[in-house]
Order: sequence, then structure tokens, then C-alpha cells
Amino acid sequence: MTITLPERTVPQHGEYDVIVAGGGFGGVAAALAAARNGAKTCLIEKSATLGGLGTAGFVVIYLPICDGFGHQVSFGIVEELLRLPMKYSPVKPNGAWDKPQDATIEELKAHRYELIYHPATMSLGMERVLLDAGVTIFYDTLITDIVKDATGTITHVVVENKSGCGVFATKFVVDGTGDADLCKYAEEECEIAKLNKLAAWHYSLDVDNKIELRPQSVHPYNSKDHVAHPCYDGTDFRQVSEHLIRSHELVLNDTNLRNKKAIEETGKERFFPAFVPSMASFRMTRRIVAPYTMTEADMHVWHDDAVGIFSDWRKSGPVYALPYRALYAQRTPNLITAGRCISTTGDTWDVARVIPVCSISGEAAGTAAALCLQNNIQCFADLNVAALQAQLVNAGVKLDKALVENIYG
Repeated sequence: MTITLPERTVPQHGEYDVIVAGGGFGGVAAALAAARNGAKTCLIEKSATLGGLGTAGFVVIYLPICDGFGHQVSFGIVEELLRLPMKYSPVKPNGAWDKPQDATIEELKAHRYELIYHPATMSLGMERVLLDAGVTIFYDTLITDIVKDATGTITHVVVENKSGCGVFATKFVVDGTGDADLCKYAEEECEIAKLNKLAAWHYSLDVDNKIELRPQSVHPYNSKDHVAHPCYDGTDFRQVSEHLIRSHELVLNDTNLRNKKAIEETGKERFFPAFVPSMASFRMTRRIVAPYTMTEADMHVWHDDAVGIFSDWRKSGPVYALPYRALYAQRTPNLITAGRCISTTGDTWDVARVIPVCSISGEAAGTAAALCLQNNIQCFADLNVAALQAQLVNAGVKLDKALVENIYG
């Protein structure tokens, strides 16, 4: 059954050069890069905090930006965000990566360059760095649609918030929703993931008021778990709600199992649920099909339009060059993606969905938007890639072909 809603006239809340949809790591990096390159930038976030799964979802591990053999491969905003929580708490990267300039290659090989942080230090730090760069942030605001002109260019994004329905005018749009929501609204070709299992990283409390992070999930690649637990579609509201309810059961079951052991040992319960995620913990949901889609065959392959380099968080060795062609839309000239909804598929989607790659793609997308604006280019596909690469390198990004092709061993 369907109904037809009445037409209505809504207010325009503002006009921006670049609108970034979503305040996860991809969106934050995109907004930061766009603003630092001179674009009037607005970030719109549906929740009350920045960082996405990396804060609201309690997945507080900034995964490696090195290859596991002692070589840092990712530079720029991705490293800036990794070190951001260090301003507000005593956390440090593993081993010699705290001060890599003073370490030997053997000392760097001993650990991956990653960080375990606290959610609040990251989200509050992100807000500070965005505001310092001049980004306008609107929280508790959901983008529900877009408006296109006759050329297929997005002219406005439609939002709902406490003021009701309204629009923002824009020249360029970065889809950092994680779910390719704006790509869907733009009727871009998309792929939907099929491997989402239950997950609910949470914090527990014991009788001594000690807080502990409990990574709780059903692994999608474990054959036994795969059969025992269903997969969920993160783009279907019914399945999202079901996923949250069943994931909350994981939290209670984990607490019950720990208390059963505690009762056997001490005669009383010791553990209690403290905080559960405020968003659904999906690995992948929906992503764009861009002019180029990354696959496993891209491992150690250099792309002439590379805009960043990333490693495999799961194991040492594999390194990938992120091609610019994997970011922008095919049918919507001024739409580009950042984060886990960039154009990757199969096993490589699992490699590329994590915090470092989100940050890398975000910096590239935001920089591209600002350069298009500066050069009066209306279509991301028409941007001179060499100019984009030069701007990224000038900002601290390292585009080293030898790192990707594993020449260093």
C-alpha cells in the first residue's frame, strides 16, 4: 500500500559550497579537507555525536596505518585523527609508533601503528578541529532527499530536524553516510552487503565500578556462526531494528555468562551492563558503484589516479592504492563518496570499510570538492587528477608507488 503526501513549501536554511552528509570518520575528514582548502563547508549529522561506529558504536580501535613490516603507508588527516585523542587523554600508539622518527625499522616492525582510544576524546576532539577549520555542524538533522536540476546536478539536500522539513543549497555533496544514502536518493547504481551479523560492542561495570570494553559480535566469516545466525540488511528499517534488539541480547547473554562464572567463584554477581551502542553496528550496508570498483586484484597494484594508500588491518603485508575513480558518482556530476560506501567489493570491501580508509577517502573527497570549486569545475570526473594529487601531497599525504608495489619488502 502507498499513499500520496501533499506538496509543501519548505524553507531554505542556508547555502554552502560543500555539504558533507554524515559525521563518521569519512565525513569528518572530508569536511576538514574541504574547509581547509577554502570551501564554505557544512557537515550534517543525524545523531548527537561525531565519529559514527568509532564513537557511538564503541568500536574504538583506530586500525593500522602501517603495512606491518615497519613502514607507515597512510599519511595526512588519517594520522592527524589517529593522534587526536592524545590531546585529551593519556592514550598512545603501540610501541615505537609513539615517536616513529626516533625508532629503528626493527622496533617499528614489532607493532602495528594503531590506537585504542576513548569515544568521548575522539568525538569531542573531532568537533573542536572541525570548528577550528570553519566547518558548520548541524547535529540531530537527517538528510531525507535531494533536489536535482535538469543536468542531474544536486542543487539542494532535504533535511528533517526539530525545525521540521527544510533544504540547504549546495554546489558539491560528499556522501559520508556509510550507507550510500545520498547515492540512493540520486538513483546511482549501488551494491548491498549480505554478510552483516549481530554485533554490540559495549561497556560493562563491575562491583568495584571498573569500566571494561566488551567487543561482542558474531563473526560473518566463521562457518559455524554463519549457519547459526542470520544475516541482516542494514538498509531495511525492520532488519535494522531486529539487529539492534538481537545485539542487545548478546550484551545480556555476555553479562549472564560472566556472572555465572563469578557466582561459582565468589558466590555473587559481579558484572553489569553499563553502556550499549547508540547506533546499529553493521560492518557494511550499501555502497556506490563508481567508474572503478576495487577488488582483491588491486593488492600491490599502483593506480595513476591514486589519492591515498592503505594497508590490510587484518594481516601484515597487503597494501592498496585508492584510485580517485572509486569515489565519484557516474550519473550525478557533483556527488562523491567517502567512508565505507566507496566503490569496493568482496573481501576488499571488508578491508576498506574501517576507520583509516574512511579517513583517507574523506580527505581525498573533500579536497576534490574544494578544487572543483576553485577551478569552476561542475563535475568530479572532470577534475585534473594530477592537481588533486599535488594538493594532497602538499597537505601531507604520501603517494609512494614503491610502498604499494611492495618494493621495500
